[in-house]
Amino acid sequence: MSAKKSGLGYIDLFLLHSPYGGKEARLESWRAVEDAIEAGEVKTGGVSNYGVKHLKELMASKPRVLPAVNQVEVHPFNTRTEITSFCQENNIVVEAYAPLVRALRMKHPTIVSLAEKYSCTPAQLLVRWSLQHGYVPLPKSVNKERIVANAAIGGFEIGQEDMSKMDGLDE
Repeated sequence: MSAKKSGLGYIDLFLLHSPYGGKEARLESWRAVEDAIEAGEVKTGGVSNYGVKHLKELMASKPRVLPAVNQVEVHPFNTRTEITSFCQENNIVVEAYAPLVRALRMKHPTIVSLAEKYSCTPAQLLVRWSLQHGYVPLPKSVNKERIVANAAIGGFEIGQEDMSKMDGLDE
């Protein structure tokens, strides 16, 4: 198990990275996660890039433990409403990777305009959008100043009209 190899006593969150391999492989992999949780090697299990079909399939198998997290790419340009709604309705935390849109949309007119309105950076606006939707954003940066700035989003809230405007950027 990874916990032993890493020298850690346990792993806080273990994610199955993708739903590839077919139904039996997915279910067998999830049973291995459940076994690791039962053995105390893993505290929490989750999945990554699972769609509604994959989650329903897993839930129908009557697992001992349901996934606590589904890590999927979510941001205003890729809102993934079907999967995010399903997760939230089933108490599965949406962990939003690439919430900063891989820095490809920092100069989008709507993002720039709203960042100016809320006196924040475009990245802070995008992180705040994720949080206000109830997601756990995972902004990526190797720059210390940006990492600190990306976390400093407590001083404002995006108004509902502006949230709707950002939601409307979905492609």
